[in-house]
Amino acid sequence: MQSKKFRADINGLRAIAVLSVMFFHFNKELVPSGFAGVDVFFVISGFLMTSIIFRGLENNNFYIWNFLKARAKRIVPALVTIISITLAMGYLFLEPTTYKLAGEHGLSSLLFISNITYANESGYFDVDSFSKLFLHTWSLSVEWQFYILYPIALVALSKIISIKNLKKVVLLLAIFSFIFCVYFSSKDKTLSYFMIYTRAWEMLLGGVAFLFPLKTTDNKKRAIEVLGLILIIISFFIFSDADAWPSYNAMLPVFGAYLCILSNSNKTLLSNIIFQKIGLWSYSIYLVHWPLIVFLKKINIDISIYSYFIFTLLIAFINFQLIEKKRNYGYKSLSIYLLALLSSFYISKNGISDRIEAREEVVNFHQKYYGGVGIDRGGIARRYNSDKNVEVILVGDSLARQYANFMKNRGIGFIGVFEDGCFSMDGYHYTYTDKIKNACIKRFISLKDSVLKHPDANIIFAQDWSPYLRIHSNDGDIKTFNRNYIFEYLNSIKKISNKIYVIGLAQKPIKNVFECLNNNELPIYKHLPNLSSCTTPEKEIKNEYNYNIIDITKKLNIIYIDLDEILCENGLCKVVDDNNRPIYSDNKHFSIYGADYVGIEILKKINK
Repeated sequence: MQSKKFRADINGLRAIAVLSVMFFHFNKELVPSGFAGVDVFFVISGFLMTSIIFRGLENNNFYIWNFLKARAKRIVPALVTIISITLAMGYLFLEPTTYKLAGEHGLSSLLFISNITYANESGYFDVDSFSKLFLHTWSLSVEWQFYILYPIALVALSKIISIKNLKKVVLLLAIFSFIFCVYFSSKDKTLSYFMIYTRAWEMLLGGVAFLFPLKTTDNKKRAIEVLGLILIIISFFIFSDADAWPSYNAMLPVFGAYLCILSNSNKTLLSNIIFQKIGLWSYSIYLVHWPLIVFLKKINIDISIYSYFIFTLLIAFINFQLIEKKRNYGYKSLSIYLLALLSSFYISKNGISDRIEAREEVVNFHQKYYGGVGIDRGGIARRYNSDKNVEVILVGDSLARQYANFMKNRGIGFIGVFEDGCFSMDGYHYTYTDKIKNACIKRFISLKDSVLKHPDANIIFAQDWSPYLRIHSNDGDIKTFNRNYIFEYLNSIKKISNKIYVIGLAQKPIKNVFECLNNNELPIYKHLPNLSSCTTPEKEIKNEYNYNIIDITKKLNIIYIDLDEILCENGLCKVVDDNNRPIYSDNKHFSIYGADYVGIEILKKINK
C-alpha cells in the first residue's frame, strides 16, 4: 500500500485539467477538446477516494459516514458560496425567465443531481448551454454519486472477500465499466456524457493506479509521466464536441492521467510554482470560471482572455482563502446549506417575477408567443381553413409548426403534419433519444397520404436539419446517422410531387431578445442602459449544415428557401421585426411575430 504523502504531480495535473476546461469554455477554438480536463479530474478523484477507503479498510477504521462528512466539508462550502453569490447577482441582473432557470439549476447542483437535470435537457455543447449558470456542476454531481456508491460497495464486499481480492474486483469493474461506456456512448450521446454509469470507469482506473502501484527506477517513472502528459495534451486538441464522449475517445486523457499518477515521479515536471498554485486553487477556479463567462455574456460585456484569466484566478483565490481552505465546518454550517436550498427553490418558482411589470408574460413568453402555439402535433395530418382548397402541405417538427398560425390567420388552406423532436422517412425515423416514437412513424405515413390526396399542393419541409442523434428502423433497429437518409427522404416525396420547398435553418440568436428587452425593466438596467442592447442586429454566422441541405436540394432539383436571405442583410441578422417585437420566442423558434415576418417572405418565394 502506498504511503500517504502530498503528491505534487497530482496537484500539477489538477492545474492542467482546470486550465483546459477554462480555456475551452472561454473559446473552444483555443482548446477544441478542453472538456477532456474533466476526465482527468475524475481519474484524480478516483485515485484519492480509493486511497482513503482502502487505507481505512486495511486499518479497520473506515466509516462511510465519516468519509461522506469529510467529502462534504471539502466540497459543499465553496459550492454553496459560489451558487449563493451567483444567485444574489442574478437577482440584480437576470430577468425572471433566466433567473427561474438559475434557481432550478442551483437547486439541482446543491442536491448533486445536476448531471441528471442536464441529461434530461439538451446537450452539454448546445447553444443554450450559455443560459445555464451552473452547467459545470454536473461533474461534481457525478463525483458525489460515486462517493456514495463506491464506499458502500467496497465495504459490503470487504465483508465477504479479502482485501487482495477486493483490489482485483476494482480492476475488473474498471474494465467492464469501460466496455459498457463504449457500448452506451454509441446509443445515447447526451446520457453517456452526463451519467455516472458511463463515467465510473474513469474514477475506477484512478483507483487501479493506487491499488497496483508501479515499482521501477526514477528515470522510467519520469518517462512514463512524460508519456502520460503527452497523451493528455494531445487529447485537448484532436477531438471536438461532435465526437461521442466519453466512449473509447476518453481513453486518451484518462489513460494519460492514469500513467501520470501511476508514475509517482519524484522529479515531476509539474512541480513548478505556477502549476502548484493553480492546482491548489483548482476547485475554486472550476466553480468560478463558468458562471463568470455566462454572466458576462448575459450583460453584454466583452472581456479579453487575459482579463478573464486574471479575474477568475482572483475570485478563486479569495474563495479558497476565505471558504475552501477552512475545514472546521460543523453542523451549524448545515443551516447555511439549507438556506441556500430554500432560496434556490424559491427562485425556481417564478424567478421572483414581481421585480418587473408584465411578469406573467415574461415567465411564459415562449409558451404564449411561440409561432405554433395551440397547433396540434402527433404526426397526424390535420386540415386548416377547410373551406379553402389545400394550397400547402406543411410538414416537419417544431420548426414547421411555428408557421401554422401564420398560414391559418392568412386564410390559407393547408394541411399540417407535425411531430416535434423527430424526423421520419420511409421505414426509419430519427429522435433525440433511443426510444421508438410512434408519432414520428405516423408523420411520414400521413405525409405520403396527404400528398397523394392533394397532388397539386405545395409541399413545404421545415425541420431541424441538423442530425438527430440516432436513426431507428420502425421495428427497433438503430443505425448511425448519414446525410444520405435526408436525400432518400426528400427523393421519396419527389417521386410523387414536383412542388417541393425546403426551408433552411435560421441563425440561432446569440441573445434571447425577449429576455434582453425585459432586462431593461429591472431597476439596475435603468441606471446602466448600455449593458442591455436588445435590438441591435447580430453578426451573420453561416450554419454549416445548411450547405448539406443546399447540396441535396440542388441534386434533386428542389427549391431551397434560405432564411438568411430573409433575415440578414450586409452580414447582419434581424432579432426584432419592424415594430421592435422579438422575432424569436427562445433560442431557436420563431415567435408569432417572427413567423409572420418570415412567413410573408416564404409565400412570396413560393408564389413567384
